[in-house]
Amino acid sequence: MPCVYENIFPVSNGMTIEDAKAVYRDQMNFHKEATFVGEPHIAFTLARDSDDYQRDVQFSLIDKASFNNAITVGEGTVIYSDDNLAFENRPVRLTVVQVNDQPPGKITIGKGVVMQGTAIVSYQEVEIGDKVLFGPQVTIMDSSGHPVTGRWGNDDAARTRSAKVTIKDNAWLGMGVTILKGVTIGHNAVIGANSVVYQDVPDNCIAMGNPAQIVKQLDIAP
Repeated sequence: MPCVYENIFPVSNGMTIEDAKAVYRDQMNFHKEATFVGEPHIAFTLARDSDDYQRDVQFSLIDKASFNNAITVGEGTVIYSDDNLAFENRPVRLTVVQVNDQPPGKITIGKGVVMQGTAIVSYQEVEIGDKVLFGPQVTIMDSSGHPVTGRWGNDDAARTRSAKVTIKDNAWLGMGVTILKGVTIGHNAVIGANSVVYQDVPDNCIAMGNPAQIVKQLDIAP
C-alpha cells in the first residue's frame, strides 16, 4: 500500500517567511543577517507506512515539535526565490522528512551561501558549508525517496534508504546540478552545469557530466 504523507507548510495561506520565522522559531533557526528574496517553499513532512491507506489517511499524526531545529540558515546567506534572474529560476524549496517514528532529517546551511531556486530534500542530513555558491535550480536529495525494488508494500517508507550529503566550504554547483544521497562535495570543488553526482568529489576538483567525472584538478594557491 502507498505511504501516508502529511505536511506542514510554514510559508502558506498568506503567511510570509517573516511570519514563519516567529511561528516556527523552534523548527527554523534563521540568522538575523540571512536574506530572503521572495518566498521560499518550506515543508515538514511525515511519511508513514500504512496497511490500510483509506483508513489511515483520515487521521493526522504529524507533530510540529518533532521538527525542532530541523533547518538552520547562517549569517549572510541569501535565499533567492524570485524568477527575475538572467536564467529561469524558481522558489527555493527546503523539505525535511520524518519517516514513521524515526528522527526527522536536518538541513544546515552555513554562512555566506547563495541559493537560487535550490531544492533540498532531507530524510537524514544535508550539511552545506560556508560561502557555497549555487547556480539556479540545483537539486539535493539525501534519499532515494522510495525503495529501489519491491515497491508498493506496506513498509515502503521504512525501507527507503538515506545517507548524509555534505557540501564543503567554497564549493560551486552550476545550474541544474543534481546531488544524490551519500555524496560529499569537497572544499573549492566545482560541479559543471546539469551534472548528476552520485559519488564524492575531492577538494579542489572540477567534475561534470552524467554521471559526473573528475575532469580537472584546480591549482589552489597556498
